[in-house]
Amino acid sequence: MTDRTPLALRRFTLVTVTLPVILVAIAVIVQLVVLPTLPDPVAIHWGASGEPDGYASAWVSIMVTALVGLGIPLLIAVSGRGGLSRGDRGASYRLLGATALGLSTLMSVLGTSTLVMQSGLAAAADAPDIWWALIASVAGGVAAGLVGWFLQPDEPYRATTVAGGDAITLGPTERAVWLQRVQLARSGTIVLGAALLLMVVLTLVSSRLAPDPLAVVVLVSATVLLAILFATTVAFHVRVDDSGLSVISVVGVPRVHIPLAEVAHAEAVEVSPMGEFGGWGLRWAPGGGFGVVLRSGPGIRVTRANGKVFTVTVDDAATGAALLTALRSRPTPTAVRDADG
Repeated sequence: MTDRTPLALRRFTLVTVTLPVILVAIAVIVQLVVLPTLPDPVAIHWGASGEPDGYASAWVSIMVTALVGLGIPLLIAVSGRGGLSRGDRGASYRLLGATALGLSTLMSVLGTSTLVMQSGLAAAADAPDIWWALIASVAGGVAAGLVGWFLQPDEPYRATTVAGGDAITLGPTERAVWLQRVQLARSGTIVLGAALLLMVVLTLVSSRLAPDPLAVVVLVSATVLLAILFATTVAFHVRVDDSGLSVISVVGVPRVHIPLAEVAHAEAVEVSPMGEFGGWGLRWAPGGGFGVVLRSGPGIRVTRANGKVFTVTVDDAATGAALLTALRSRPTPTAVRDADG
């Protein structure tokens, strides 16, 4: 029976699920084989000098290899499969797939090599420096990432325009307001929430097992920043009125305002967060400009007078874009009086 699954989806699944599962399984098996020959505890952290300075049970290294080496690729797989299944395409998917395979390889090589090199030692403090293991893991990760990139087909993202609704005509003194609220899609919420949870777990584990003050500060700062970004990009209010287009987070910040005088063109388009912008939230894409991209589907795309582009995903985008166009092009009261006179 012929497999009707698109090639892009099959290859994306290969590099984000199949190959990472195989790599991590091999790494965990090798670590389990050398487990009886390891000191207890083993070195799990090395300082800037390359010497070990943090110790724990070997099971910690095995679990980190499995959780990070497989958990993040699976998270990437979840974030990308939905869009590819709907027909989305773009270099962002290839990059995500390559990143998943590269990271899985890096963690597998690093976790396995740091345990294997301690095999037969009487004490973990005698472990050699980590530089060769680190170089090998980074090189392996980069090589695997390149393989993951070229395994996937080059299918560029193709933007589509939403069929426009009825044109809106406004008199010089008429006023009109269009309001909508857009919320982060469920898939985006799951991915960002899982990423935040993973950061919290890594921070807690690092602070207890290898309490390097600088590393803990960096992890805590990154976790707090991710939590703030998550909270401020969950939902936005979108408004079109005489002042132009306003997109404001439900917590007040961030906010984007495009004055009516700066609007050169407004249209409704179909937006693919992953294919066009590489993800959800406040995004920037080469050629696609800046965007508040919370889900797939219709959005308003505004081209400013200076050529810059802004996109916001929102329901009833055709009406919002039509009103913005009507407000921008309607005659002013002065022009009407001059014409009548």
